[in-house]
Amino acid sequence: MAANEDRSNARRTQIFKAAAAVFARQGYHGARMDDIVKESGLSKGALYWYFKSKEELATGLVNQMLTHESEALEAVVSNPEPAVDRLRFVSSSFARDLTENPEKASLTLELLSLARTVPEIRECFSSHHEHFVDQISRLLADLRGSRPSAPETRAAALALSALIDGMVLRWTLATPPFDLEKALRETIDALVQEASGPGE
Repeated sequence: MAANEDRSNARRTQIFKAAAAVFARQGYHGARMDDIVKESGLSKGALYWYFKSKEELATGLVNQMLTHESEALEAVVSNPEPAVDRLRFVSSSFARDLTENPEKASLTLELLSLARTVPEIRECFSSHHEHFVDQISRLLADLRGSRPSAPETRAAALALSALIDGMVLRWTLATPPFDLEKALRETIDALVQEASGPGE
């Protein structure tokens, strides 16, 4: 039973990797299931065994990507290092990952655009964003000596989330791209100065 489950998980990972490459290269609407079959090296029957449609596959890919991001963020937030170091690590590792894998930003924007018409994908991104803000609130609360649910802490976490999203969008569209890691580090440092004021 465990061997079958491992094989199934490996197949899904193989399909997700192929779908990510095809969606990033051709766009969701320009991609065909046959393109993903070719990219994955699997048979068409194997692909349709796991995913009955391109929409179902895209939804699964979004789930996988955001789950991995959430797990990585939780690991950082739960680390005993000082909160300011954890915040800087979050921004640096995030920027480095995108810089080393620039297609990831384009892929995320492509999948995010589907949230307008695919409720499951909209729910995935919405839940992920809420979770991200919750985790950042925990870090900012550590800095301020306040509660994560304190209005000013929550507002700062929402602001940081919006700043990161906006900075990544600018970086994705910029020609040539600017130093995303440096820009996010400066943003974090500026916000830290604000957030480290007196708590409640």
